[in-house]
Amino acid sequence: MKDQRIYIHEINRLRSGRKTELYQAMESRGVPLYQKHGVELVGYWETIMGHGPWPETISLWEFENFGHYENFLRSTYAPSDGNFDLRDWQEEKSEWYSGTDSYLCLASSATPSVADHRKSGIKAKMIVHETMHTEPNRQAEYCEIATEMFWRRVAEPAGCALIGIFFSPWKNTRAFNFWGMAEEWEDLNLRGVQADGKAWYDAEDSKLWNTLGLAIRSDFDDRFAVPAPFSTVR
Repeated sequence: MKDQRIYIHEINRLRSGRKTELYQAMESRGVPLYQKHGVELVGYWETIMGHGPWPETISLWEFENFGHYENFLRSTYAPSDGNFDLRDWQEEKSEWYSGTDSYLCLASSATPSVADHRKSGIKAKMIVHETMHTEPNRQAEYCEIATEMFWRRVAEPAGCALIGIFFSPWKNTRAFNFWGMAEEWEDLNLRGVQADGKAWYDAEDSKLWNTLGLAIRSDFDDRFAVPAPFSTVR
């Protein structure tokens, strides 16, 4: 547990659909400030027209372990050097954010780290973000079952990239999937049409998952999103 990576997953409601100033502030101040404290950005995305709430952004931050997160909190609210830059940044974000739903998460065993993503050179011009409603206290189990039953049998054959599968130990019915949909815009295949001409939702393994998966999940909400220019996965 000591060295287990943890993640902060944020769904940010925006005051306006105008994102230019927000992105400039994130790239010049927010991301460098977090990196100064050892926090790595997995990705930062904006939801798109047609599928999901808008205006909204999705962010995912990686911490080395719980000790790292605890030190980050101390540096935010009781910094030993009297520097409240992290607290000031939290307040500054309110210029653009009207609110945030934030989840402290653990990752599935198959989820790559930020270092793994950089090494692989993963690209994703669009992602699908899924909020899974699991049966109570089965969110961790869902992540491992989804890896075998959905990722390896359905999503990967449909050309998706695994950005990560996460669960919140403190929200006993929540897990989150992040799938990369296309390395380049020319590769975009939202229907997931496979070599046999079937869309992913018509594939036999997908139908099987939609049936068997009901034993562990009750519902899900998803949205499409595209990366910000400073996102690690983009």
